[in-house]
Amino acid sequence: MGKKTVTFADDKNSEIKNDYEKFKKSSTAIESMTAPIKNIEDKWQLLPAFLKVKGLVKQHIDSFNYFVETELKKIIRANDMITSDVDPSFWLKYLDIKIGPPERPDTDHDAHQNVFTPHECRLRDLTYSGNIYVDVEYVRGKTRVIRKDTIIGKLPIMLRSSKCVLTGKSDEDLAKMFECPLDPGGYFIIKGTEKVILIQEQLSKNRIIVEGDKKGLVQAYVTSSTHERKSKTYIVAKNDGKNDKITLKHNSISEEIPIVIVMKAMGIQSDKEIAQLISGGNQTFLSMFSPNIEHAAKIKIFTQKQALDFIGSKVKVTRKIANVRRPMAEEALEILATVVLAHVPVIDLNFQPKVIYIAVMIRRVLMALANENLVDDRDYVGNKRLELAGSLLSLLFEDLFKKFNFDLKLNIDKLLKKPNRASEFDAHKQLMQHGDCITNGFVRAIATGNWSLKRFKMERAGITHVLSRLSYISALGTMTRITSQYEKTRKISGPRALQ
Repeated sequence: MGKKTVTFADDKNSEIKNDYEKFKKSSTAIESMTAPIKNIEDKWQLLPAFLKVKGLVKQHIDSFNYFVETELKKIIRANDMITSDVDPSFWLKYLDIKIGPPERPDTDHDAHQNVFTPHECRLRDLTYSGNIYVDVEYVRGKTRVIRKDTIIGKLPIMLRSSKCVLTGKSDEDLAKMFECPLDPGGYFIIKGTEKVILIQEQLSKNRIIVEGDKKGLVQAYVTSSTHERKSKTYIVAKNDGKNDKITLKHNSISEEIPIVIVMKAMGIQSDKEIAQLISGGNQTFLSMFSPNIEHAAKIKIFTQKQALDFIGSKVKVTRKIANVRRPMAEEALEILATVVLAHVPVIDLNFQPKVIYIAVMIRRVLMALANENLVDDRDYVGNKRLELAGSLLSLLFEDLFKKFNFDLKLNIDKLLKKPNRASEFDAHKQLMQHGDCITNGFVRAIATGNWSLKRFKMERAGITHVLSRLSYISALGTMTRITSQYEKTRKISGPRALQ
């Protein structure tokens, strides 16, 4: 009677604590952290200490926490206003967003009395998710109304993240919730299945990458990524005798634009200034670039207005016909300011930072034309970035939230068109009705592993995997696996080579 049973988990925990105490007393801990480690035995203490402090899945949890606490607010700030085409006096503004604790879908239980645990989700085939609450301000009739904590959907919650009920609990509390103290967390429970978002290897965003091909084509490109938009901008140079023009290529412009015209459109009208920006006094680069300046003079484009009109005539207009077509120069100015190289901000039409960035891209292209060894290696680890759960969910939420706002605007316009409404129009009811779009979007993507976001031209499959529970090591292996973007079946040596 009264004898305490000792489990394997208790043994393991006491072993880790003893190792950690030894480590604290060892010479490594007493000395400064930057001091060199003298004995090889002391180095052996580093791994248990690292695992004690960091663990192997902390990157997933930190990434999810950053998404919930910071990224969500940035996305809301970038898409905070909804206006109506029917009634100009109507508007709706998002003020804040937050994620609530996990709640069970059947509301007959009192959520505060009864904690919703991951174990219950596994047994009942439920999704472990919390409500997304927004604070909104909008116009109702002639008055401004502020509504707090309006639910617009549900977000699946990562185990052991800041929103999870298991965070900060003792081993005893975890045992009461039927959770293993050694379970690392970092995965989701979707309809009772444990799903892991694998780490995705990607080419770096917002960074200049120069590549060439066997035909002598050299191009520098940047994949711009901001919360407002994602786009790809190319600066292309063909290295053949007939054609030595450098052009700018972008999806929103129907054909390639000579680069000098782009720089004139951004306010650098003097040919001498353009030449200095790009060549910096280097005669080789100046002689390589001068045909571009001559080409602009040949087609009689000298001023900013002429350059903007030229680009404006090539801009693809995606706006609806109902809206009045603006002057070509205005269209071109907006595209150059907000779409081309979207990650370089243009404040009060000050294009100087963007002009300098384009000049650096042109210089990199000229250097690569002069010396073909200066092109970037796409397979080099320094040009890659690892996308974790947080950034993938952030992209997914941005797409779902923009779709949610688009549907909401359509519905509001439809209701405002009705002339004889019985009661005053209240946008809050509309907000409540559209929540399933966000909830289902998250569940579908994590359950199937398909991230198909047409808005960002992203079509990827196999992003999530079922967490392997064959052994503790296999679970950790699933959590730390990295998926690279090249096809495994192709016999290419680049990605497999040692750096």
